Amino acid sequence: MFYRTSLVVMGVLFSVSNSITTEQITLEHSRKLSGEVFSAMEGNQATLDSISTMQATVTKRSSHSFPNKKGFQLAQKHRIISDEDHFRKDQLETQFKGPKENRGCARALPVGGVEIESVESNIDYIPPKNMVFVRSPRWSHDYKIRTNDLLHYQSARGATLKENILASAKNGYYFTAKKDKVDGDDCILLTCDYTNPEATLKIWVVPSKGYCIKKIQDISKGKISNEYKTTLKKYSPGIWWFDSVQAIKTTGLETVASILSVDALTLNEPIDPDVFTVWGLDISSKTRIMDEVQGKMFTLAIDDSREETTNKVLVIGLGILGLVAATLLGIFTKVRRSR
Repeated sequence: MFYRTSLVVMGVLFSVSNSITTEQITLEHSRKLSGEVFSAMEGNQATLDSISTMQATVTKRSSHSFPNKKGFQLAQKHRIISDEDHFRKDQLETQFKGPKENRGCARALPVGGVEIESVESNIDYIPPKNMVFVRSPRWSHDYKIRTNDLLHYQSARGATLKENILASAKNGYYFTAKKDKVDGDDCILLTCDYTNPEATLKIWVVPSKGYCIKKIQDISKGKISNEYKTTLKKYSPGIWWFDSVQAIKTTGLETVASILSVDALTLNEPIDPDVFTVWGLDISSKTRIMDEVQGKMFTLAIDDSREETTNKVLVIGLGILGLVAATLLGIFTKVRRSR
């Protein structure tokens, strides 16, 4: 017992020691930042920290071009619901224009489809198949940012502004700051030049609007590989976010130019946890649920609420236990009489 307790205490001390060491390293790098960079970093992080939940409807129109084949256009409308550990996207509308052979490149959910990403699991509802797939979670901090357009366009390279600045400083690259103006907004332009690999990251933030990101340019070997620009809006006292984004990104041989519009957005409103589970899906009792983690397929009792279904299972379980107990009692009584 003493040995187990000692191991637990040592583990806790080791964890605390690592935490302190990490904080010390972070503090050390923070001290080397200029006052302007530090203020922009902390101001932007304060805005991110002030938002716990997001619920939005967004419209995204994109044009996809290729050097050796015809491109296509894609218009989509999504409903997005997210908190710190969950993200849900419902496909409300989809319009594709272009050669049929490019439909496979569109990477769009069918209308009515749902994607749920969380720390617990990955859930996909595919209406044409009337099936739900439950898979092991692929959740991570950078994955969350890449998946959620509402966060993606307030980040760079899959990380927050603060994470970018501190990670760069840790590797000996420091952002510089200077005043600039973009579309009438007074900005601070943060620039970092990297040598391995050769790249430059430029981030414009607006101090008067929660240090939200106004514009980003990710430059590789003198060419812009990723750029976006936002229009910013005040959604509640002290909280700014974007309401539209113009973006262009080149990945391999594909160049995507897109416009994202926020049709509706509410921040920090309560969210029913069931929204991020199969119980929050609009499915029928005939919808098959394939749990690839447990390797089994089942359906839900849709006419029952989650609580009622749970209670029914409990009652059935207690009934079975009662029958078993009665049977055992009968056997025990017969044995006693026979003696």
